[in-house]
Amino acid sequence: MPTIETLPDGSKRVTLTRPLVTHEGETRAIVLREPTYGDFMALGDPTAMVLSVGSALPQDDMAVIRGYIERCANVDPLLLEQIKVLADAMALADVVKGFFTAASAAVSKTSPTPSSLSSAGPSQTSGT
Repeated sequence: MPTIETLPDGSKRVTLTRPLVTHEGETRAIVLREPTYGDFMALGDPTAMVLSVGSALPQDDMAVIRGYIERCANVDPLLLEQIKVLADAMALADVVKGFFTAASAAVSKTSPTPSSLSSAGPSQTSGT
């Protein structure tokens, strides 16, 4: 089974069930860095909202998730095609989704509430 480890810089290391074979030997782990502004603007959100009668349901956009894995991984994207264990592929996808879940939670905590907004923007309070 793959394992996921958080590194000090916020990136995630996924230790694979089966190593990848490279021209430099075996690679047993893939490190995914956090997506950047440029990544986000190029690829968008990895979760699409699917509209149904009276509701909207989140659905993973696997093409976008693949794009993030290929951009953020520390290996050549062509090597990713060697991954044959579904659990390894799912772990990489979970890491990407986790980056967005954490970022969304951080934004939600720092976003102003509707009552603190005015036509001039967020209210400012003085320390006096």
